[in-house]
Amino acid sequence: AEPLPAEESQFTITTFPAWNGTTHMNESLNHTALENTPYMAYFSTPWCAHCEATIDAYEQVIPAGQLVIFSKDEREQYANMTQWHETMETNLNRTIDRPIILNPTLAADLGVFGIPHAFYVNSQGYVHQVFIGKQENLTIIQNTWEATASAVFDPLTGWNQSS
Repeated sequence: AEPLPAEESQFTITTFPAWNGTTHMNESLNHTALENTPYMAYFSTPWCAHCEATIDAYEQVIPAGQLVIFSKDEREQYANMTQWHETMETNLNRTIDRPIILNPTLAADLGVFGIPHAFYVNSQGYVHQVFIGKQENLTIIQNTWEATASAVFDPLTGWNQSS
């Protein structure tokens, strides 16, 4: 028998919405670049000082090409993603090679209020875990990432046992 579509499942599941934007390097990026790949969508703002420790921790654990940083603050004085990138690199004293995208609409669609706000998205495009607030524990981040990377959702049985 064909599996049920997720929307007909008895389990609650959130599909991460389609998104697109322009990175701090002036490159177009959208959700299709990460299809069939687990990733983290991290939401913050350039003015959030306590968020830098969290992005530093996530950046150390999440593999290259699988972390997208989104800003939720559309005010003009905070809309320059290149400037935010440079400030983060200066404050953390290292290179941050992750795309940074201004996307307050996506943040609003997802109900992002508190920051930092991280969505662990599995390879099927479903939100597997959500962390809100400061997070510096690399072990927790690594364990959550590994669970997300192997997580599979089945509409009949829910998440696989390892997740």
